[in-house]
Amino acid sequence: MSDTTMAKATVHKLITTMRKHHRVFDIMRERTGLGRSAHRMLMILSDSDDTLSQTSLAEKLEISTAAVAVTLKKMEADGYILRKTNEDDSRFNSIELTDAGKNIVEISKKSFDIIDTSIFAGFDEKEMEQFGCYIDRIQENIRVLEERVNKGGEIN
Repeated sequence: MSDTTMAKATVHKLITTMRKHHRVFDIMRERTGLGRSAHRMLMILSDSDDTLSQTSLAEKLEISTAAVAVTLKKMEADGYILRKTNEDDSRFNSIELTDAGKNIVEISKKSFDIIDTSIFAGFDEKEMEQFGCYIDRIQENIRVLEERVNKGGEIN
C-alpha cells in the first residue's frame, strides 16, 4: 500500500471515529432535551470561572450575539439559566446556571466520562501515552500545514 493510500485510509478512520463519538454523545445529549447549541452554551458557562456576558459567550462559541440571545431566551424560559442585569452597566447581562442547568452539566460530564473510558477499554497506560504522542504529532503537522496554507503556500 502506498504512503498516500495508507494516509488516506488512516485519516478516514480518524474522521469516522470522531463522527461515531459525536453520534453516541448526541444520543446521550438528546435525552437531556437540549439541542447542540444550548448544550454547548451550558458547558461553556459551567467551565468559566468568570460570569460571562452574551458577547463573550458569542465570542467563545464563534457565533453571532443574536444567535446567542435567541438560545439564551429559550434556555431561560426552560429554567436552565438566569440572566441578571449588571448594576454598574444596564447594557450588560450576566448569565448564571440554575440548579436545572447544573444538573444537565453533571449528567453530561458523566456521559463524556463513560464514552471516553469505553472507547479506550483494553488500552494500557503505555498505549494511551503512545497514542497521545501520535495525536500530538498529527496536530503539529496540521498546524504547520495550516500556517503554510494561510501564507499562500502550495500543498506539496
